[in-house]
Formats: sequence, C-alpha cells, structure tokens
Amino acid sequence: MLTEDEMKRIAAEERYRHSIRKSLEEESARPAPEPPPPPAPPGFGSKLYEFLNSSVGMWLLSSVVLTGGAAFLQQVQHQHEIDQKNRADLISHRFEIEHRLDGMSFLLRRATTVGDAKAALSGVFKSAIPVTPELQNRSLASLYLSVYPLLAGTEKEKTNRAYNLVKQLEDVELLLQPLPDDKPLDEAQRTQISKLMTAIQQLKFDDGK
Repeated sequence: MLTEDEMKRIAAEERYRHSIRKSLEEESARPAPEPPPPPAPPGFGSKLYEFLNSSVGMWLLSSVVLTGGAAFLQQVQHQHEIDQKNRADLISHRFEIEHRLDGMSFLLRRATTVGDAKAALSGVFKSAIPVTPELQNRSLASLYLSVYPLLAGTEKEKTNRAYNLVKQLEDVELLLQPLPDDKPLDEAQRTQISKLMTAIQQLKFDDGK
C-alpha cells in the first residue's frame, strides 16, 4: 500500500505531466508564422547604376562622352568658321559697295554730257577699279542681295531699300543709253540721279551686325 508521501509525489508528477501536455497542445494549436516577403527585384535605376559602375559600363560611358564632346566641339568650330567667313564677306561687299558709290558720285558731279552720266552710272553694273577683284563684274543690286542674309533687324530693311533704289538707277541708265553721248546732260536728269545716289549712300549698313 502506498504511503501518503508516495501518493503526494505521484499526484505532483501527474500535475506536472498535465501542465506539460497542455503547453504542448497550445503550442501546436498556434498558426505558424508567415515567412518574410521576398526582397523586391532591383529596379531599372539600380540596374543602370550597377551597369555604369561595371568596367563595360564605364568604357561605354567614356566613349559616349568623348564622342559627343568631339562632335560638339566640331560643330562649334564649324559654326565659328561660318561666322568668320560671313563677316569677311560682309566687310568685302560693304567696301566694294561704298567704293563703287563714291566713284559714281564723283563722276556724276563732273558730268556735263549724257556720255559722262553714262560713264558714272556704269558702276551700277560693274566696277572700273574694284576693291575686291572677284566682285568687279557684280552689279550693285547683286552685291546688296548677297549682303542681305548676312545682316539682321533694321540693317536688312536698309539693305532692301538700297536695293530698290539701285534698281531705279538701272532704269535711269537704260533711259540714257539711246541718247547721244555728246548731248548736254539735262539738269532734271542730273537732279534725279543725284537724289537716288544720295539716298543710297545714306543707307549705310553696319558690318558688325
């Protein structure tokens, strides 16, 4: 027969087993924790950054930069050369036009006959003593047309007005052609030509535009 102490010990062991069984049952009844979400895949920016930091990416980037920089410098140089040529053309045309007009004005002031006026107006079509030889056989009208795209703003307007006045000089020269050279120059004709010449000379353009 069990003593009282043995019965207490068995009861304590039973209580202990019962508590252990209950803990295990509660533990097994809990839902399993959800696994952590997988890491997000790298985006385009991350991939691009990683690629550019690789040896291939650095080589490609340097190639693009060098090629683009060289093309930009070449374009700047080309534009500079065009600007320089346009400026040189503008200066040569300007001096040729002014020299031509000065010579025509001088001859017209000394003209007494129709032949003298014809000689003065011949500068409308060609220069007897050109400043720039390659422009000698160019008419004043064509010189103004060449200058027009090289100018800007009000300079274009002045050049256009000068061109129209030059065309009027051409018409006067054509009217004088059938007349005898030894015929005295009519004062009205001299006044008309002088006014046209003065109006053209007043429309000087700036070679810095």
